[in-house]
Amino acid sequence: MSDQKLRPAPMRVREQVARSGAAPRHANPGNESSAPVSLKKLNGLAGYLIRQAQLWVFEDFNATLGPLELRPVHFSILTIVGENPGLSQMALSHVLGVVRSALVPMLDGLESRGLLKRTPSKTDRRSHALYLTAEGRMLLERAEVLVQEHEKRLMKKVGVAGHKQLLQILATFGRQK
Repeated sequence: MSDQKLRPAPMRVREQVARSGAAPRHANPGNESSAPVSLKKLNGLAGYLIRQAQLWVFEDFNATLGPLELRPVHFSILTIVGENPGLSQMALSHVLGVVRSALVPMLDGLESRGLLKRTPSKTDRRSHALYLTAEGRMLLERAEVLVQEHEKRLMKKVGVAGHKQLLQILATFGRQK
């Protein structure tokens, strides 16, 4: 990212930036100078640039899945359960890096929408096995098509080679190797 003047971010992103304590990406309206805010030092910090990329990715991803009323974490849950039928809530919690007490309301919501079902585990009576319903599989298929459109927009932003490299770099931070 260069020091070029950046367009103001949509309100939703600006609110997220304000909550995060980060500096806004556009000129300060209260500043007497109309020059853009310098980001020269921050643009040399990986953490700052990763956060800026995250804001773009999440905004686009949320807008992409909004019509299906899915948030990124819901998509992740449906994808993981779809690939691992019978997965326990504890295993899902671990893979997502979400405490079980935070995961349960998300599962409740997906279950109340008829997308997911919990059944008592055959091997551990204290545990539940997770499965997608037929409706959950159909919604996931629709979501996957939309997510590929999101990935294409990201690829357009960074190029095909850049996208491949980005995936390789980010995979080094993943929980599952």
